[in-house]
Amino acid sequence: MNSELEGALELLKREWEQAEDWLDMAFHAPDELERAQVGYAIDPEGRSLASREEGAWQPEWVVIGYTPLVGDPIIVDLGEARQPVSYLMHGMGEWGAGSYIAGSIGQLQKALEKVNRWIAEKKGQGQKQGQEDNRKLPIPVTRSELDKLVAEIVAEDEYADVEIWKMMLAPAYDAAETYEEDLIGQVRNLLAQGNGIQEIAALLQIPIKQAYGYYKRTRP
Repeated sequence: MNSELEGALELLKREWEQAEDWLDMAFHAPDELERAQVGYAIDPEGRSLASREEGAWQPEWVVIGYTPLVGDPIIVDLGEARQPVSYLMHGMGEWGAGSYIAGSIGQLQKALEKVNRWIAEKKGQGQKQGQEDNRKLPIPVTRSELDKLVAEIVAEDEYADVEIWKMMLAPAYDAAETYEEDLIGQVRNLLAQGNGIQEIAALLQIPIKQAYGYYKRTRP
């Protein structure tokens, strides 16, 4: 493997490690790259599995990571000028049916930097609201906020796709669902105690519009 690729991957992995609980993507360390190619570019004996045939594993593809939920490989295509990052799906019959994640390892690193800043901001809000700094507990994350984050990532990278990034952020969307369901339960209880929307918003430290949205979801 070339040193430029290894250096870029090292920086990417550092950024990913800060956000791994929120992402359905994982990356190999540079010293793991050769082993990561087994079963894709090479067999266990080191013989090449790559070829130019349609649907075959291409010689320029390098596995740099995988999606933890299902184990699909994440690759960088060294054969393209910008060297985009994609994930390929197991069980599709051929390897051509993949999807872009980012225009390059550098672009993906920038996207993860944005994700990390966003997470830090949300954790800060959680601490202000008296919640513990524990990634396993709900923090103030909503699905609409995640949608906005995804839109920003996609706007900055022509290779990025909204649906692919939503899939890559599946753990974050799960956390958002947990947080919102918890809030809906609290709104329901506060309504039962005779509180109005403005009082509920103040007690939960959320915007009135957000409190009203959760109120509507408590109704049958």
